[in-house]
Amino acid sequence: MIRLDLFVLSVAAVFSSPSFGDCESLAQTIQKAARAGDLVTIGDQAYRIATEPGCPDAYRPKLAQMAAYAYLRVVNERVRAGSSLPEQKGLLVESLELARTWQALAMLGDIEHDQKRYEESSLYYQQALSLINDPAATETEPPKQVIETIHRKASEARMLADRYVSTPINHRSGAAEGLALSSVRSFTVKRVPLPVTFESGSTQFTPKGTEAAEDLAATLLQRATSSISIIGHTDDRGSAVQNQVLSQRRAEAVAAFLRSHGYKGQIITKGLGESEPAILSDPSRYSQEEIWQLNRRVELVWPGDS
Repeated sequence: MIRLDLFVLSVAAVFSSPSFGDCESLAQTIQKAARAGDLVTIGDQAYRIATEPGCPDAYRPKLAQMAAYAYLRVVNERVRAGSSLPEQKGLLVESLELARTWQALAMLGDIEHDQKRYEESSLYYQQALSLINDPAATETEPPKQVIETIHRKASEARMLADRYVSTPINHRSGAAEGLALSSVRSFTVKRVPLPVTFESGSTQFTPKGTEAAEDLAATLLQRATSSISIIGHTDDRGSAVQNQVLSQRRAEAVAAFLRSHGYKGQIITKGLGESEPAILSDPSRYSQEEIWQLNRRVELVWPGDS
């Protein structure tokens, strides 16, 4: 679970912003209500933000973010007092209606993940990564370890989802974000487990695997990446020799698919069989079958770590 004490710095940063001019009274009321855990006042003041005549338009997004963090502060205090995170789902959703914050998205990802709703979980985590990567939306970058944890959880959830989970698209630039990012602020993505799944014991893609391979091809063509590595892995069932051969053939199948879909860069393939099990965010969260599923993976290695 994302540590809730990470809110302290973010909330403080928003609350210590310079004067909001004629909005200052509204901002102070929201701050006071947040400290008191007064949800009624927070909600009342939040919905004044868009219509308050004395507020310059340039300050309204900052005030909305302040109100969203006020909700998160209440969530933080309730969880510290012993409430479960799923019990706070409604408040997290309300906070997002005011302003999108990576913390609310990551915690909703945790809630869905623990209930094994992996498709929804991966979407929340990926949206959190996209927000973190946008300095205008997230002025204070969270610790690198936190970004890495969210990235790992997003990858695991996408691998375990019944259907392929597409990467979010930035509507301004048209670029793929979330797990398609090769870096998230100061965190450099070295390897990405791809949900390119196969029929049992073969190199034939499943329908989910085909969607994943098509999405990867589109991302690589958009970025014109000059070289990548594709590494195949298996679970530990079967003989080590057979697993190594199968993992190599699967890596080569992905490479062949990418070439057939227009990728012109260099592709290095490698099969590691069962020798490198996936490093999981928390193995205790998963069943044995899910761990096998996470180990049966093809990894994309971005240039620089090939």
